Amino acid sequence: MDVPNKSKRMLLKSGLALGLSNLVSIQEILAKNDPFFMMDATAQADLIRKGEVSIEEMVMSAINRIEAVDGYLNAVVTRSFEEALLAAKNHDEKGPFPGVPYLIKDLLNHKGVRATGGSRMFANRIADRNSSNVQAAFDMGLISLGKTNTPEFGLLGVTESLLLGPARNPWNFNRSPGGSSGGSAAAVASGMVSIASASDGGGSIRVPASCCGIVGLKPTIHRTIDDAQPNRPIDLSVRFVHTRSVRDTITALHHMQSLSNSKLKPVPANIYPKEKQFRIGMITTNMLGQEAEPEVKNAIENSALICQNLGHQVEEIKPFINGDRFTNSFLTMWAYGAKGIIDLAQQNFVSKETSIDSLLEPWTLDLGKWFDAQPEGKVELAVSRLKEDTLSTRKLFESYDFILSPVTQTVAPKIGSMAPDINFDALLERSLNFITFTPLANVTGDPAISLPMHWSSTGLPIGTHLHANYGNEEQLLELSLQLEEAKPWSDQRPKI
Repeated sequence: MDVPNKSKRMLLKSGLALGLSNLVSIQEILAKNDPFFMMDATAQADLIRKGEVSIEEMVMSAINRIEAVDGYLNAVVTRSFEEALLAAKNHDEKGPFPGVPYLIKDLLNHKGVRATGGSRMFANRIADRNSSNVQAAFDMGLISLGKTNTPEFGLLGVTESLLLGPARNPWNFNRSPGGSSGGSAAAVASGMVSIASASDGGGSIRVPASCCGIVGLKPTIHRTIDDAQPNRPIDLSVRFVHTRSVRDTITALHHMQSLSNSKLKPVPANIYPKEKQFRIGMITTNMLGQEAEPEVKNAIENSALICQNLGHQVEEIKPFINGDRFTNSFLTMWAYGAKGIIDLAQQNFVSKETSIDSLLEPWTLDLGKWFDAQPEGKVELAVSRLKEDTLSTRKLFESYDFILSPVTQTVAPKIGSMAPDINFDALLERSLNFITFTPLANVTGDPAISLPMHWSSTGLPIGTHLHANYGNEEQLLELSLQLEEAKPWSDQRPKI
């Protein structure tokens, strides 16, 4: 079956595939002609369970939306529509999201589907298995329609790669959706799907969620079902999802959690706001002493006022770790990962015919060079210092339940301003200036969330970042539900 051609015929018949000049027209037409448009996954699943729509109809509607919208966004870089329709036809209708359309970040594997990692080194690789987190999504009943755009091996805070090209922000095509889960965030924000996979090693779930105006939870380290990672000096990365609603996040977390970690109290299936007064420490200055840009700072101060109106205690706090030392230590571990990729390429792919410059991007290679230039014992020193910063954060949580902060210093950056082939020093400075609040939760292993509570004067989303103590997703999601009710975002849609 030629699904793309069939999709185009259906779109033409329904009036969706018109020669439109911008996304607002598409959004308006989708809203009128697609009854599932902008529903969250829970609402879509309810329709399927009630028999009001078939799984095949639900999947076909998402295919139509991808065909209508993705040409503007470059969010879906590999399509698996035929596989999706076959899965829909044979679905057992089990799980909390039976037959709900899904997309998979291209750092994870879906058996039989291209898996590039955003890199020319793996441009034609076909996965021979499902990543365990992908299988966990399928076990929830989700059906994958394809893979989403990501920077090379997730090493940038925007989604631009030389292989896949830039993903674009549905709120402004000239802006990035953030990274590294930018393709997933753009797909969820634009309405292609209601839920998509994401991963976070320094902010890669929360940053795109903030840039695109959706919900992005980074769970506690080792909370979710995941493949065993190679022995690393420190674990930073988790894999989870992007959603439009807190209730979808709760359901996904309950069903994707691994129960093998005895240190973590299981997350219940149902979480409700409780009449408890939380203590919140608000910070709008990053650990380097730099204030967030005015509109971002104002947004977080408004979130603080909302929290106070809900009865919570909010106090302003100052930087509580050494910012220069933390930045250098975190960058050391980030570059350590890049160095491992370079070693892999040199050992397995470089030959007389294939140079490493044709396999890996300048940013990846320059990170490796930066790592090599650091003094001996750099990894051990970085790990030691980051453990000290974790203890400092634990000390802070003796006084507060949450840390309230921006997600990023600025709104979504312009396409090209952080491309992987610009000057390394300039790109490093821009990256550090953009992503300064999120890496701490990766170092400590704590849960943290971005909530789409505010928009800039130019219409760009500004996420509210809440960082909770280790293992405390339940209370974090209780507060998130309160904030979602106090300042709803479900009717916010991209308007170009």
